[in-house]
Amino acid sequence: MLKLVKIAVGSAASIFLADVLGLRYGTAAGIITLLTIQDTSRETIMISVKRIAAFLLATFLAYMVFHVAGYHVLAYGIFLFLFVACCVWLRLGDAVSINAVLATHYLLEQDMSLSFIGNEALLLLIGAGTGTLLNLYIPGKGKEIRVMQRTLEEDLRRVLLRMAEYIGKEDRSDYTGACFDKLQADIASGTKQAYAYMNNTFFQESKYFIAYMNMREQQTLVLRDIYKKILSIRTIPPQTEQVAELFHEAAVTFGESNNARELLARLSELLRHMKDSALPVTREEFEDRAVLYGILMDLEYFLQLKKEFADSLTEEQVRRYWGGKEDCCIDSARK
Repeated sequence: MLKLVKIAVGSAASIFLADVLGLRYGTAAGIITLLTIQDTSRETIMISVKRIAAFLLATFLAYMVFHVAGYHVLAYGIFLFLFVACCVWLRLGDAVSINAVLATHYLLEQDMSLSFIGNEALLLLIGAGTGTLLNLYIPGKGKEIRVMQRTLEEDLRRVLLRMAEYIGKEDRSDYTGACFDKLQADIASGTKQAYAYMNNTFFQESKYFIAYMNMREQQTLVLRDIYKKILSIRTIPPQTEQVAELFHEAAVTFGESNNARELLARLSELLRHMKDSALPVTREEFEDRAVLYGILMDLEYFLQLKKEFADSLTEEQVRRYWGGKEDCCIDSARK
């Protein structure tokens, strides 16, 4: 709805301004505004820059062709062939339509004097400028992404709690991977929101949300592997209870600002304990102990992904996105 309002108001304002300045073909400024307003601020600015560059190219080509071949339809066809070919080569395809229309004004008026070229340049600047200014304001999606982050963390916490519960059960007939469906859908939605937010802001720190979503997606892949391993366990090794407790702790302490260092230390201690434990007696026990060890390796990678994410943050990102939380401070991402 906001985009429609911008298009309507911006187009009318561009035509009004062109008329006030006494420009010929003033309605073209309104059409340029309509085509300039894109879904994101960055797209709008990029397309405006492309159209200005393409205008210079179109004016040069039109001047050369019309002065050599005259002002007639065949000459316009030659111009259009050269112009489109150059725009494709220079990756200015988005700017073809507007400048092709402006070039028809040269043809209709049979005039390429400096004053008329200035008329066309002003039409482009008014139309593109109005569209760009209006589209610099697009309501931020920061709050929506924050809500999605909380939802994702709850999804992941639920998965970890189920793992803590079922890893110690012999009967896992009701343990399905359905919980991953919602998690994956929420990650896809969050990633889409993160890219939209980045394209509507001009802060480098806005890439934080994309990095966050990518990290959660990688963690989800690790959890899927753990889920498959849990299903393959046939006996309950003695160390299973400690592993379940570690999963439970990971779920309870799970959060955006937890850098996972304490959990990694606990996991390392548990691995040492497993190495010092008595060897399994039967082949089945040996295989299940190996699976349990593999689960801990996966969990370590799961936690390492979060630690690496925390370590990669700039101080500005930590202040902006973690600074308001009670359970973190700038130094917590570095320790």
